[in-house]
Amino acid sequence: MSYIKCILRAVPTAIIILLSFHAALYAETVEGTMSADTIHYNVNTKKMSAIGNVVIKREGAELRGDKGEGSMETSEFTLLGNVKGSFPAEKAEMTADKVKWTGLKKAGSEGTAEAFGKVRLARGNNEAINADYILWELGTENYTARGNVDAKTENIILIADEAGQNKDKFWGKKVKKYEDIKQKIVVSAAFIEGTKIAEEIKELVAAGSVVMDFVDKEGLKSRVTGDKGEYSKSKATFVISGNAKAVRSDGKTVSADSITVHKDTNEVKASGNSKITFTSGQKKGK
Repeated sequence: MSYIKCILRAVPTAIIILLSFHAALYAETVEGTMSADTIHYNVNTKKMSAIGNVVIKREGAELRGDKGEGSMETSEFTLLGNVKGSFPAEKAEMTADKVKWTGLKKAGSEGTAEAFGKVRLARGNNEAINADYILWELGTENYTARGNVDAKTENIILIADEAGQNKDKFWGKKVKKYEDIKQKIVVSAAFIEGTKIAEEIKELVAAGSVVMDFVDKEGLKSRVTGDKGEYSKSKATFVISGNAKAVRSDGKTVSADSITVHKDTNEVKASGNSKITFTSGQKKGK
């Protein structure tokens, strides 16, 4: 019989199937298990589906959900309903409505976890990413998040429509807030991208309705706005171009085609159609 369908049912306890994941040439073979109240397995296609208390384990990591389906051949499994993931090696936990887990290990890759619906990814002791969708590259800090992104580390706060990280590079779209707590810098823009070092902004470029807030060495707050903005930690400068404007909390305001603000020295250079407004004194109280 060329087609055989196995239906496995467990009455008092869940069924456990030992899986040997093979997927592609040169891929590493990974042992894992699937357990559930009911498992349907096709020996020809090596595909399976499961219902009730589904648990998939692989190298200490595991996913739990109400329903599951997947393939031993490709090492791809999808869990749906109240999904919870535990990844001890990554010191990470994940919850979502749905998670697609590609557990295959290839050169330079530990697989991926792709999550949908009310996703929360917590990593380490102080990082949490919340979004409608998250694609996480296992074994790395790389991720892509979309929809109501709200992420926080010990030093970074990010609120945006879309965001992502690849090694030391980060990016965001429709960014409501990107804050570096240590450097006391807050940025909002239609688009940002940059690099980090030790969880602090190293370089940042922002475009579209750019607003950059920062606190200088004297403790004064400043806001620079424009069409495009650049920040450099090594140079300690903010460069704003296109309808540029800089406002300090002491009342000084500068507008120009382009403005360069030196955070450490408070020096401001304005180029093109420059104008400065300042308050010479304060009104005395009655």
